Amino acid sequence: MPWFEYEGLTPGGTGIAGRIEAIDPERAKQELAQMQVDVRDIREARRERVRFSGLTEDDLVFFNQQLASLAEAGIALDEGLAQLARDLGSSKLRSWIEAIVEDLRRGVPIDEAIQRREAGLPLLYSRVIRAGIESGELPATLLNLNQHLRMAGSTRRMLWEIISYPLIIVVLAIGIGSFFYGFMVPHFEDIFKDFGTHLPTMTRAAIAIGQHYGLILGVMFAILVGAALIWRSLRLWSGGRAIRERIVLSVPAVGQVYRASLVARFLRAVSTSVATGIPLPQAMRLGSGATGSTLLIHDAERLADEVEQGRSIFVAAQSTQIIPPLFGFCVQVASGRDALPLAISQLARSYEHRAVHTQALLRVILFPLLIALVGAFLAFGVVAMFLPLVTMINSVSGW
Repeated sequence: MPWFEYEGLTPGGTGIAGRIEAIDPERAKQELAQMQVDVRDIREARRERVRFSGLTEDDLVFFNQQLASLAEAGIALDEGLAQLARDLGSSKLRSWIEAIVEDLRRGVPIDEAIQRREAGLPLLYSRVIRAGIESGELPATLLNLNQHLRMAGSTRRMLWEIISYPLIIVVLAIGIGSFFYGFMVPHFEDIFKDFGTHLPTMTRAAIAIGQHYGLILGVMFAILVGAALIWRSLRLWSGGRAIRERIVLSVPAVGQVYRASLVARFLRAVSTSVATGIPLPQAMRLGSGATGSTLLIHDAERLADEVEQGRSIFVAAQSTQIIPPLFGFCVQVASGRDALPLAISQLARSYEHRAVHTQALLRVILFPLLIALVGAFLAFGVVAMFLPLVTMINSVSGW
């Protein structure tokens, strides 16, 4: 329903202004009249969206905690948040809260005030807050949402750690390889030419690498840049995002970490939404949208349709791409016992543990493996350079 801004007088003659949600202006006037407000002016509120970005994950978690504390203590949100903003050191968070306080003092509900400024924030943020208000469980809702946000941040950090190891090893390999093949190998080549030594195949291969090392690096760099550009361009359309996900999921170990983290975030969001009274189909759509995964959104939409049509979610979950079949079983078993939020939360926790365990295992295996590959590449060059020297020494010594 649309919102209307009004100005009027109270029974005591005091001026008042604010906003009210109604079907049309006449209905808004009737509701205000029931509240004994003498309306002097009423107009439809503008639907502008105030764009704001720059909040960090820590800022949002901190705001959630403070908002939950204010709601639980029964303190007026506008005054409490205004005091909070004055004590903050972060200028971005302070400006964001002050803008919300300004709306609150004009009669705008907290969920709508946040919705106007949720660019860059989790997709379900303002809607979950609204559900928490309607259910009377806003503090618990915000604390559950914080668990979801922390899991999302943990997932990003895990993926970055997994990617950073290969990057570090590649940089070291390029540096060491450039010194050896670009500087050392040419000197050995001159020595072998002076002595007219017959060169083994391995040595000739190493010398060829040294002669074309700059070209090899250039080609590798061009391939990496091209791959990065293609990878980024795939984000521009939904089919491309699905291709990106399938590529990540197909990578051994990395795909397992990504999938487990994605499922854990989805389940945590669904648990939070269902606990606040949001129907399961809508909760699945909100939770999948919060993850940003194209494949998971497709799965959740399909399951939501099945639930809305009265079909078995357990059967539908047997053919999903990302959402595990265990989710369908969990929903089917727990729905009739009012234990659905807790059951989904426990399932989310198991996938969180799986993601952390797989990531730790990957870190233990990946780093030594890359070191071994770099060592083998350098060992090839060292052995190739010393094979002719052995032949030369044997010739000189008369063996």
